[in-house]
Amino acid sequence: MAPAGCEDRAAALSHPAPPRHEASAPCSGPRAGEPPTPPAADGRMPLPALVDQVRPAVVTVMTMRASPPSDEGATPGHPFGGGAPRVERAIGSGFVVAAEGLVLTSDHVVGDAFGIEVQLADERAFKAAVVGRDPALDVALLRLLGAESLRVVPLGSSAPVRPGDDVIVIGNPFGLGPTVTRGVVSATSRPMGAASLDGFIQTDAAINPGNSGGPLFNARGEVIGIATAIHADGRGISFALPIDEVLEVLPELRAAGRVDRGRMGISLQEVTPQLARVLKLPGRMGALLTEVEPEGPGARTGLRPGDVILSIEGRRLEHARDLARALRRTRPGEEVELTYRRDGADRRATVKLDRAAGGAPARLRPGDHAEQPLGVLASDALEGARIEAIAPQSAAAGNLEVGDVVLDLNGAPVRGGAELAARLRAAGRKDLLLRVRRNGATLYLAIPAR
Repeated sequence: MAPAGCEDRAAALSHPAPPRHEASAPCSGPRAGEPPTPPAADGRMPLPALVDQVRPAVVTVMTMRASPPSDEGATPGHPFGGGAPRVERAIGSGFVVAAEGLVLTSDHVVGDAFGIEVQLADERAFKAAVVGRDPALDVALLRLLGAESLRVVPLGSSAPVRPGDDVIVIGNPFGLGPTVTRGVVSATSRPMGAASLDGFIQTDAAINPGNSGGPLFNARGEVIGIATAIHADGRGISFALPIDEVLEVLPELRAAGRVDRGRMGISLQEVTPQLARVLKLPGRMGALLTEVEPEGPGARTGLRPGDVILSIEGRRLEHARDLARALRRTRPGEEVELTYRRDGADRRATVKLDRAAGGAPARLRPGDHAEQPLGVLASDALEGARIEAIAPQSAAAGNLEVGDVVLDLNGAPVRGGAELAARLRAAGRKDLLLRVRRNGATLYLAIPAR
């Protein structure tokens, strides 16, 4: 599974690439005065009634991304090729999970966007800020600025899902407008790509470019997954992230904007029957270490490439993905007990985990703009701090833009979102001079005290 525009990490699997145009069509809920169709005894609803009930809470996520300038028409020898970076527009889907305007979508839909707008089913549109991201799980939480009293989707559980269950997908494929497709669950607990990604719901319901981030509903109108990926080599094979995985991290995304996970500093692969024979294992079991990061937590404990981890915290590992899943549920600083096999003998180790890199943007909390003179959400950039969102009526509004990278604050370099937050707090309500990179150009901005 790999985001559109990136090299696939697993053959033949890809996210639906967002379409490069914008289009939408109105849709509506039940007609005024028309009573809703009652559900069956088991909660199942006729498909038209189900769609009328949930469609108002499904949204279109429109993003703007910067792409390298085109060489077409460039002057020979021109140092900047075809000129300024181009802006690409793309479309994904999402769904409202809180009436005050919180929307869940896929992280690959919004991850590198510098501008996000969300359109509701009734065609109202809102600017959106990223509240939190979890690239490891491919989930993002957005806040619609100025939205209130929105319709929300019912959130179900993916635990009871089984092959043969009826499902529907609602999204905006190819930018054609809100669209409904239906199918069945083909399989559950499907691994995809890297060993850390597993447990996906496979369905034959059509998921196309533009559906990414949208909801997968059961026959009772409850969200059981997020449309995530398609199989590039065949039709009728699509995947959804189980909603239970998302609900585990949702409170942390909402409160902190990130998910802190423990990290062991290792790379894994599955044990094949051939490897099991060579490694003197009774069968396929455990997680084979292919790399151990020098000076990482695993290396400090004495783990080496070629070790096979058999259990963690007393729980037997059948597959490498079982270890990856267990580590996803740990925290930095936590100690975990391992049993592993080396040279035919079982050994034990206690590993103290450190913080997983990536997927944890340092940012001002969404409510902090009331105390901050600028009122911005910022994340780490390769150089400086990237502006993710700007609060309306804040000092930054009309000066900074989403996507700006703050390089200097009052003449001193800025090293990431957390540092920007700390220095803004220290500056209080003084005049500010910022050096900012915007669309490939560098400029200074003066923001007076307020």
